[in-house]
Amino acid sequence: MKPVKVPALELFLHEMIPLAKAMGVGVEVSDDRALTLTAPKEQNKNSLNTAFGGSLVSLATLAGYGVVWELMRTEKKSPEEKTQWHIVVKESRAAYRKPVIGDLRAICERPAQAAISEFKEALARYGKAKLKLRARVIEDGQTAVDVHAAFVVSR
Repeated sequence: MKPVKVPALELFLHEMIPLAKAMGVGVEVSDDRALTLTAPKEQNKNSLNTAFGGSLVSLATLAGYGVVWELMRTEKKSPEEKTQWHIVVKESRAAYRKPVIGDLRAICERPAQAAISEFKEALARYGKAKLKLRARVIEDGQTAVDVHAAFVVSR
C-alpha cells in the first residue's frame, strides 16, 4: 500500500482548529485556481439526516481561511526571519440555497492576482490587511451554500 501524503494545511487545521478535526475536514484539492475541502456527512448531520447548517458554513469558512493561510505560509520579512501571521475572519454572510444530502464539499476560488498584490501591499505598509473571499458548498454541481467572508491578517 502506497503511503498518502497529508497536506500541510490539513495537518494545521486539525492541530490548531479542533472543530476541523471533529468535522473530519480533509483537503481534496489545492491548486492555482481553488482550494477544495471535504467533510463526511456522518460527522456533520442534523436531525433531518441532512448536513448541519453550522457545519456547512464552518467548512466554507475553513476553505476561505485555508486560502489565506496558504497565501501567508511563504510570506517572510527576510530569509532568516519567520514572521508569525494571525488570520481571523472579520465578517461573513451565508446564504443557504438547498439542503446537502451527501458528504460536504466546499470550494474557495483563489483571488485574482491584482487583489493579492493589493492585499500584500497593505500588509507590508500597515502590518494588517483584509481579503474578501467567496466560498461555496457544492452538491451535484449546484451551490447549496454561498458564503462571502472577509479575512484579516495581522502580525
